[in-house]
Amino acid sequence: MSQPQRIIVVGGGPVGLCVAALLAAPAAAAGCAITVIDGRPAPEVLDEPDLDLRVYALSRASQLILEAAGAWPRIAATRVSPFQAMRVWEGSHGPRGAGTLCFDAADVGEPNLGHIVEDRLVRTSLFAALPDQVEYLPQQRVVDLAATRDEISLTLASGVRRSGALLVGADGTGSMVRRLAGIATSGWGYRQRALVSHVATAQPHGRIAYQRFLAGGPVALLPLADGRSSVVWSLPEGEATALLNSDGDTFMARLTEATGGVLGDIVAHGERLSFPLQLLHAQRYTAPRLVLLGDAAHTVHPLAGQGANLGLLDAGTLVDALCESFASGWDPGDQRQLRRYERQRKGANLSMMLALDGLHRLFGLPEPAFQPLRKLGMASVNGAGPLKNLLVREALGVSGRLPAAARPPLPAERLPG
Repeated sequence: MSQPQRIIVVGGGPVGLCVAALLAAPAAAAGCAITVIDGRPAPEVLDEPDLDLRVYALSRASQLILEAAGAWPRIAATRVSPFQAMRVWEGSHGPRGAGTLCFDAADVGEPNLGHIVEDRLVRTSLFAALPDQVEYLPQQRVVDLAATRDEISLTLASGVRRSGALLVGADGTGSMVRRLAGIATSGWGYRQRALVSHVATAQPHGRIAYQRFLAGGPVALLPLADGRSSVVWSLPEGEATALLNSDGDTFMARLTEATGGVLGDIVAHGERLSFPLQLLHAQRYTAPRLVLLGDAAHTVHPLAGQGANLGLLDAGTLVDALCESFASGWDPGDQRQLRRYERQRKGANLSMMLALDGLHRLFGLPEPAFQPLRKLGMASVNGAGPLKNLLVREALGVSGRLPAAARPPLPAERLPG
């Protein structure tokens, strides 16, 4: 082939770095090189007591993919917080009422339902897993790209240029790669912001995640390794801004009320941040010699914590398609293989997006009229063992069509917690 045999990954978040780490060995064996272009500085050595505000609820499938990428041992050795159960309820009846959904790992024979892991820890561990031959360009911004029959070329704001056989766009919701490729999106904003913080509670979390649906949006308490809980609270924009700027006592009192005191009073809190919530879906995942994945292709409501898990499944599925190209001597930028990835992931992502959007809308319906029906529905699901276990396995990512990296069993001795 005449085109340069280089795969360029734009985006140094967990999804982009995971693609590079998974691809490094097969790409090298096939004579391909890998370049990662990251808009952020290179991940630094993690300061042990400093927990990042942005956390992910990683599924079993994500854990396996990170294991295959060489990152999970470092993550597990640093700090992770496995959670064994989850309690979901609405309104004032509390987490032990008749309308509560109770998910437990033991019900499906799993050691846990997943792990709460910080964004910075995932990035640092994936970065450390990259072999030396992977070219990494930090603090760089793509300003132009052009594809021909044989190659795709891009220009960075610094003037640096790179060309390759394939450009992988993993540069987030505001993806410049997607914009420069002219790929349209559909979606809408939720007129909500997610307020995040780490808080201490009067009672221990006991490795249980809690989520309560309120009229303005859900609030979740996710167990952290240091005994605190990570708060993810979806609120109308004005209310979120007011709470973000409120004094600490007001914030803790409001949060105690919002969580129904499920872990007692909120007794301490750290930094608070917020970000807008939206649904976004790229109308195409591919273009000539270009492919999108992660938030660059789809952004979902965080009420079920599935954004990172969907992105890591994208990464594993794309790597499967590219490894088949390497093994067969095909062009890694061949549209047939890229469309195979698109067909496999677009439907799965769209199904999850619609399900999460539907849940958001369902719980946003007026309380007096619809709360009894929602409560009845949740109680029915909670009492239907097979259906509830199916939902748990779906959330774990251990059912359906999975990429190779998500399929191998994880040795029991390597499961933390």
